[in-house]
Amino acid sequence: MFSKKQQTQKEEVDIACYEKMVNDLLASFGLDPEKCRHRPRTLWSAYRGSALIYIDIFKIEDIDYVEISCPLMLLPSRNLLPFYKRLLELNYQLMGAKFFVRDQWVYLAENRELKGLDSGELKVMIERVSYHADRLDEALIEEFKSRCD
Repeated sequence: MFSKKQQTQKEEVDIACYEKMVNDLLASFGLDPEKCRHRPRTLWSAYRGSALIYIDIFKIEDIDYVEISCPLMLLPSRNLLPFYKRLLELNYQLMGAKFFVRDQWVYLAENRELKGLDSGELKVMIERVSYHADRLDEALIEEFKSRCD
């Protein structure tokens, strides 16, 4: 269906343009983008309610991506099978967002290739992930007796 040439063609992305987009969006939320920025990486963080939000621009195999992620809680020490079942049930309902586990932490995230991203789509990604993270974190912690520290 696709030729190898099409699959391997990579266009350069102007990261500075996307950094400005993130900064402008954070400013529109009433935040100081420089206080949210974690240099030298292209990483920002802010809060929405109880949800800590990370906006991360990174590269994998010469392709630039953006990821919006929120750490929700530490993995529960018991009842992991029911916990993972619950996350999969929630994944089905969360159009666009997904759960993942990294370093014993449960995250809610959405990511996509950076190329072609516009500020409206970035805003929706941030709002979607942070809304669901703020809505779900305390309920999951309570249900599975985990902690968020």
